[in-house]
Amino acid sequence: MPEPLSRRRLLKTVAGVSAASALTACHSEQRQSFTLGQAEAGGLFAHGLASGDPTSSAIILWTRLTPSFLKSQTDENKSDENRPIPVKWEVCQNPDFKIIDASGTVQANPARDYTVKVDADGLRAGTTYYYRFGAGDRLSPVGKTATLPADSLQKARFAIVSCANWQHGLFNAYDHISRQNHFDALIHLGDYYYEYGAGRYISEPMKTMGRVHKPAHETVTLEDYRTRHAQYRSDPALQALSAKMPFIVIWDDHETANDSWQEGAENHQVDEGEGEWSARKKAALRAYFEWMPIREPKGAQTPQSLFRSYEYGDLLTLMTLETRLLARGEQIIIDDYFDMLREQGGPERFRDDVLNDPTRDMLGAAQLEAIANVMKQSKAAGKPWRLFANQVVMGEVLSPDLRPYVDEAALQAIEKVWDGVRQFVDLSQYNLPVYPDSWDGYPVARERLYKTLAAIGVEDMLVITGDAHEYWVNDLTRKDGTKMGVELCTTSVSSETLRAFMGDGTADYALLLTQKNKDVRYYNAMNNGYLDLELTRTKAKARLIAVDRVDSHDYTAFEAANFTLKPTKNTLKATAPKGLNFKQRLLFHGLG
Repeated sequence: MPEPLSRRRLLKTVAGVSAASALTACHSEQRQSFTLGQAEAGGLFAHGLASGDPTSSAIILWTRLTPSFLKSQTDENKSDENRPIPVKWEVCQNPDFKIIDASGTVQANPARDYTVKVDADGLRAGTTYYYRFGAGDRLSPVGKTATLPADSLQKARFAIVSCANWQHGLFNAYDHISRQNHFDALIHLGDYYYEYGAGRYISEPMKTMGRVHKPAHETVTLEDYRTRHAQYRSDPALQALSAKMPFIVIWDDHETANDSWQEGAENHQVDEGEGEWSARKKAALRAYFEWMPIREPKGAQTPQSLFRSYEYGDLLTLMTLETRLLARGEQIIIDDYFDMLREQGGPERFRDDVLNDPTRDMLGAAQLEAIANVMKQSKAAGKPWRLFANQVVMGEVLSPDLRPYVDEAALQAIEKVWDGVRQFVDLSQYNLPVYPDSWDGYPVARERLYKTLAAIGVEDMLVITGDAHEYWVNDLTRKDGTKMGVELCTTSVSSETLRAFMGDGTADYALLLTQKNKDVRYYNAMNNGYLDLELTRTKAKARLIAVDRVDSHDYTAFEAANFTLKPTKNTLKATAPKGLNFKQRLLFHGLG
């Protein structure tokens, strides 16, 4: 267990991002490195740098020039502050940059909010690289990244995160990951930032610390989304993390608006002056592609088509899914069907006519075809692992009847932070999806995905999921009982967990939910943190790393639980749980 981390140590670490440990000499011809001043973590490069979207021969490099700094340095009599700024970049295996593997010059300009993105190619597979940027006499910190392995690979290890809300807490999970040296990449499953305005859904400690959203209003326009990206990128923990390893990213809903779908979002109101959804979505995605280390759509690709695959040598195939903006149908609001559900035969009609409506999609035909093609090739190549990066809970999680377990005193206490708790408890008697926004709200689409994969012999899915602010270990099962694999859900970086609403009753609720859902093996809604996933040729180890607080930089990280995953009878099985209490262990083994 690491020692608690103080603010002083945190800032000292960020200031030292520019220092990098030595590796082997570069393979390429010697080139002249540009000579600039001392590296700085602020000033012109106030938002740090990042890398991501790796292939075996290329990686995206990202930074941004700070407009306010540019303006302060501009002599208005001699130059135009809106002119494009040439930015040099270099990549090397040796952090002294004496021998350069790749280099070039790109332009930073106001049309792209002065963000800079480079697709550095011609690199060696499976190799660690260092990179940096320079403009004028200013030099960025040094970042560390890596290309994908192309040949035989014995193991890979990922930090997996989701749901970082600036107004809910500090990004201590990011900080802890950045201090580790064993990760090959960070996989971000979405809700990288939140669109809400200042003061909405903010914790009291963050109010006191002045950690409120900018702009103060909800993000709607391109400038709004750019400003919000800039605020999140100002966080020292995020900057330290993105300088340490490559990112593989997908978005969820809050990158546009809460509970987004193809044609709208719960948190988008045309009649309240927020404009057309298509314009807001376009603005959000433009800012996302400007500010994130990710390749942009080409040719006939639409911005929504974020699904893609990554091959880690002969060990694993990683497929990132897009389940929000490309093809998703509108979410079901179960409360809207309250009167139907209370009628004779109402629950059955709801399931048949509403929940199981076959026209309600999640992936779309093009994405489903791409998934099948990628995974068929992975299976034919004999790769041990097929990993799916997925936004929302895929395993079946239906609500148990909570009425016998919640008394009036508990309802009154919970009502202070959740005014919909009474209707939630009343509706629980119908054994409906806990999260209609998840795959449970689209059961036909889920079965379609399972059927497609089973037809090509893929019944060993390892799904990693975010969104729920909770840890889950779920079996994945078709309607006919065929096991399709295992799902691992990570908790949130800082967004409030269920404990913020249910308090001391959270642990009991978790046990009840696990007991009443045969595919739920483990459920923990207590802490923020991240998932540490290590894959070898014969097994995987999932470590659930939690942080004890997000209201102070003086936090402690600990392992809440860990599990071993093994291939078993053409599918996967979660075994060997550690860190579970007696009741959790019984339920994990199906004995509760």
